[in-house]
Amino acid sequence: MKTLKNLLVPALVAAAIGGNAQAADKVLTVSHWAGPKHAMATAVFPWLNDQLSECSGGSLTLKVENGLAPPPAQYDTVRDGVADIGWIVHGYTKGKFLTTKMIEMPGLPGNAETMSVAFQMTHEKFFADAKEAKGVEVLSHFVHGPGVVNTAEKITSYKDLEGMKIRVGGGVANSVGKALGVAGVNMPAPAVYEAISSGVAEGVFFPLETLYSFKINELTKYSFKNPDGMYTTSFALILNSDTYSDLSDDHRACVDKVRGVEMSRSIGQFWDEADKVGAEESAKTGSVVIEASDEERAYFKDKTASIEAEVLKEIESRGVDAKAALEYMKAQLK
Repeated sequence: MKTLKNLLVPALVAAAIGGNAQAADKVLTVSHWAGPKHAMATAVFPWLNDQLSECSGGSLTLKVENGLAPPPAQYDTVRDGVADIGWIVHGYTKGKFLTTKMIEMPGLPGNAETMSVAFQMTHEKFFADAKEAKGVEVLSHFVHGPGVVNTAEKITSYKDLEGMKIRVGGGVANSVGKALGVAGVNMPAPAVYEAISSGVAEGVFFPLETLYSFKINELTKYSFKNPDGMYTTSFALILNSDTYSDLSDDHRACVDKVRGVEMSRSIGQFWDEADKVGAEESAKTGSVVIEASDEERAYFKDKTASIEAEVLKEIESRGVDAKAALEYMKAQLK
């Protein structure tokens, strides 16, 4: 697989995708919201464009559009047909998605690839029948790499976070922040830079890739990491249902060929590569990753112990055998 660094050429990517689209029989509009350096723009969408183009002999391609809607509106943007394809943060649509919280829980170790695959497999086996996403085809579920705490001031203990203004981001991350006593600040990811630079937040729950893709390393120099798994964020790549139905049989077959577990695996790999780039680029400017001690890991586990039961109860409200789903998901993570 090509490294992310080799793919970090947004202008060329846009030109290549746009050039293919001009001669294409069907061009699918993609809504992107996280900026030109983000792995979704530099790696995932170019990869997906290549997959669909190769399968269709060049007659099915993508055109990436930026700024069609703010992150919390991405689900509606695709469902309503403003864009054909988009990627959503489940936690930005409060109350709509509950089954997706399972992969976000603390204490689940793994990188983006392994967790994304386990997430998609568990969805297909347990969660799909809940039909939480309506009006769209869910092409894949995925997560970012391990979530860490990024701060301007050095912290060496979770106790240091008590009372700090930390952007937590929605979903189970909110529950983790509350359990640790932070003064949680909620906002979409692209707004975090301004929030920290203006003093609205003193730090952020984010994976390492954001240090580069959102330029957070300009503001935070310390990342506190828990090897046991602190939290992650669940995403989905979705396609408008009418768009899918209106595709030709051949084009629909190309979409079906690339969707599912293997798409989740590929996206996870790109996000893992993005974490490496984030860590490497941040180290050049003096950023430091601090690993939680055994004592801190035990403290974190104790403080967040009640979250699992709360999440399972929410998932059960959707008619899902949540305990069986969690057991299955953990088995995939092993």
